[in-house]
Amino acid sequence: MADHDDERTAYLMEATLGATYLVRLLLADLPIPVVIPEIAEEGSLNTEAILSLDRARALIDDEPISHHAKVAHRDMILEWFTAYEILVLREIAGPAPWRLDIAEYALERLFAIAEMIEDGTVEDIDTDES
Repeated sequence: MADHDDERTAYLMEATLGATYLVRLLLADLPIPVVIPEIAEEGSLNTEAILSLDRARALIDDEPISHHAKVAHRDMILEWFTAYEILVLREIAGPAPWRLDIAEYALERLFAIAEMIEDGTVEDIDTDES
């Protein structure tokens, strides 16, 4: 079981770091491009890039995009943070199957939001807010 958890953790960490590529692309594609540095440099995490992702959440409000697109971009970043932070917690607090499930579902939500942003369906959400 421990080997399986270790393999799953490694896979999810790789997927989380890989998801930053997609997040960075979508942020750079905004009308006012938001540029985030590489998340990993020479085998270690770039803490400035992680802090930049947090700053990007605030910058989204200044983008000339719809309310729904702003919410989607902010939620996408928060889902990345959820996956990343849970995997860090797993390293500190130890293995627990629910931690890996949380990270996995956060990544699934991130990819779903990213797909909606890419294909424009985020604009099709019908609510009273605009």
